[in-house]
Amino acid sequence: MKKTEISAALRKLAQDRLSPTEEERAFVSDVYQSIQDILGEKRCLQIGSYPRFTAITPLHDLDVLYILGVRGADTSGAGRVLGELQTILQRDYRNPTRYAFEISRQTHSISIAFMANGEEVFAVDIVPAYISGVNEFGEDTYLVPEIFAKNHRAKLRRYAELAERGLQMTWITSDPRGYIHIAREVNEVNADFRKAVKIAKAWKYACGEANSHFKLKSFHLEQVITAYFRANSSLDIFDAIFRFFCDIPALLTTPMIPDRADPSRKIDAYVADLSSLERQSVVQARDHFLIRLEALGAAADVAHLLEPGFYRRASAAESFLFDQGIPVLTENDLPFRIQGFVLVRDGFRSFVLDTRGLVPAGRKIRFSVIRDASADLYKWKVKNDDRSPQPRGEMTDHHTASDPESTKYPGRHFVECYAIKGGACIARARQNVEIQE
Repeated sequence: MKKTEISAALRKLAQDRLSPTEEERAFVSDVYQSIQDILGEKRCLQIGSYPRFTAITPLHDLDVLYILGVRGADTSGAGRVLGELQTILQRDYRNPTRYAFEISRQTHSISIAFMANGEEVFAVDIVPAYISGVNEFGEDTYLVPEIFAKNHRAKLRRYAELAERGLQMTWITSDPRGYIHIAREVNEVNADFRKAVKIAKAWKYACGEANSHFKLKSFHLEQVITAYFRANSSLDIFDAIFRFFCDIPALLTTPMIPDRADPSRKIDAYVADLSSLERQSVVQARDHFLIRLEALGAAADVAHLLEPGFYRRASAAESFLFDQGIPVLTENDLPFRIQGFVLVRDGFRSFVLDTRGLVPAGRKIRFSVIRDASADLYKWKVKNDDRSPQPRGEMTDHHTASDPESTKYPGRHFVECYAIKGGACIARARQNVEIQE
């Protein structure tokens, strides 16, 4: 599939199927206004992915900072103010939605849960904040409880953990306005930014639902992609998506992204605590995504890329083009073919493999390009059946790793050749090899 076709399909996917609907946007607007009616417009700040234009549908929660004033590290008054706010909300809150609602208070936030048939469908978390300084844009920074950056469910889990261990909530400096400012600035220059983030987030959420060991965080991936677009304002959505997924193994090695409000703190600090199984789950999920991306055909629905899957490489030797940062952008009209020629052996005649590639054990096959694609380089991959004692899957330049190859292990194998030009795969060809017992 050509790059222009993939990019157009990715943009359409983000816009038509991942972005919050008009009804959802109206819902959030009404709910936020109802909170401002109680707290006052100047004391409210909507934070999170929604004001950064990177939220995806369905929307589940909204975070609001409740600005208590200018103060240093003395946060002892927050609990009293929240207690008073809870009383006011329970007495005066006017629900703008068709749902029932419940107001509850944790030690450092107040939640308004909107319910349908006893199930929570949306939640607003109101978190106290004190103005603590000014960022480079002349906008306020804040002192907030550590839970403020977590989603609704994660906040509740953190509260339970603190209570169970008898710990106190810590307060940290934060710059939500700065993150919103940068996201708006980047998006105004190139709308592919928010679309790329939404695709990565949709993939992340699907994988997290499918596998509890998948621990990649949304804000982390958003800031990685933000950096790509800040470095290259004309970046194409395909290039951003491809680069992000190629970079994932490196992103999980060590914390690298300083927090805007406190450079000594890393927003991706959690990667240092990931187990080997958790890292493996994320890498296997990205392999599944990129393998599907490589295989996209002319009529493919790119939404299938977001379906969760976890590809386990049967051999440490197995390699893909994306491991070398090479995208597959095939030109369907290129005349490119390879051939497997079975060599003469002890009175057995030579022959050319057909589509099935049926061949006895104990023969040798030489693979070659028979219809050129005018490429700069040809890469070859030999992949044995995963059940084989040697699954292989290595990738080599110019010819297969062994030339000729031996037919040793029974099973269904294949050989692929990739025509590389300008750093991309412009054509690919496969020869099946089925070795009989």
